[in-house]
Amino acid sequence: MRIAALHVSPGHNYFGHHGREPGAHAIASVDAVECLAGRGLRGDRFLDYKPNYGGQVTFFAEEVHRELRRRPDTPPHPAHAYRRNVLTRGVELGGLIGKEFTVQGIVFQGVDECRPCAWMDRAVKPGTEAWLRGRGGLRARVLSGGWLQVDCPTAAGLLLAGGRARRLGRDKATLPWGQSTLGEYQAGTLARTGCWPLWLACRAEQPWTPAGFQRIEDEPGQGGVIEALIRALASAPAPVLALLAVDLPGVPAASLEASVDRARERGLSVVPRRDGQHQPLAAAWHRSALPELQAALDHRDSLQAVCRRLVEQGLLESPEEAPADGAGSFANLNTPEDLARWSSRFAKAPGAASRSETAGRS
Repeated sequence: MRIAALHVSPGHNYFGHHGREPGAHAIASVDAVECLAGRGLRGDRFLDYKPNYGGQVTFFAEEVHRELRRRPDTPPHPAHAYRRNVLTRGVELGGLIGKEFTVQGIVFQGVDECRPCAWMDRAVKPGTEAWLRGRGGLRARVLSGGWLQVDCPTAAGLLLAGGRARRLGRDKATLPWGQSTLGEYQAGTLARTGCWPLWLACRAEQPWTPAGFQRIEDEPGQGGVIEALIRALASAPAPVLALLAVDLPGVPAASLEASVDRARERGLSVVPRRDGQHQPLAAAWHRSALPELQAALDHRDSLQAVCRRLVEQGLLESPEEAPADGAGSFANLNTPEDLARWSSRFAKAPGAASRSETAGRS
């Protein structure tokens, strides 16, 4: 079992609030938490709740969170929205019910499913409670003390939308696309990877912000894409950042998600290649790239050069990707001709109409 995130909260927002408004206790994401045998997690609301309580700690699968995020019309939301303590990776939690198991040397006893409550329909969206039944996580007791630590942290996400699109003559993010806009479509692609937090790199005068995203505004005269990437990587709560440009609608969420997973597991940047060229604007960047990115910003170097240097240093993997549809997932929308060609292909793609824009306007 890997641990993607740890969450604790000092008070109850949903538990015991039936018929009332939810509480307002913040839930904190922490890098490590102390487990106290027979008691629970230090700093959490269920610590010493009552003797032999079956929910001293709760586990929830990252895979379930990602699957829910991929469902149509699901708004972007963090994994702590479910208010479970331990976000796991790579284990079937249902198989641990009634069993003792060990994580990082700490012994737990699986008790039963952490059944979803009606509050999930409010925390995420209507229908979430029913969808989560049977996969709501695991309630467990703490049998031995020690510290749990995050060892495979979730990635943040950055959508690049600050380009001036001079050849197109208008903001690419506002271009009609499917039933919405290109910006909403790409925001949905990035949201479906499960990354959190989600950021939008844009110019100050661009009014559009997708729901669930925070703005990183370009500073006049600064370094554009590289500057935004540096700022996001430096401030992200985890070392991996998924980067997606708004004008790359052919990149599937599954491909970007695979790069992110590889970067998280291997602790380096993963930038796909197509026809021998790195594709840095649909990639997973690791914090270890920051020195080279800063050097490139200082000397006005290119991201292609950064990728080459990182490969030489063993800090970047660059898998060659075959086109998913035989025509180039990394093609940019730079001209009216590009837009006409890709819009036509999108409209004819199987399931295109059902590929919902999961990040609405705010």
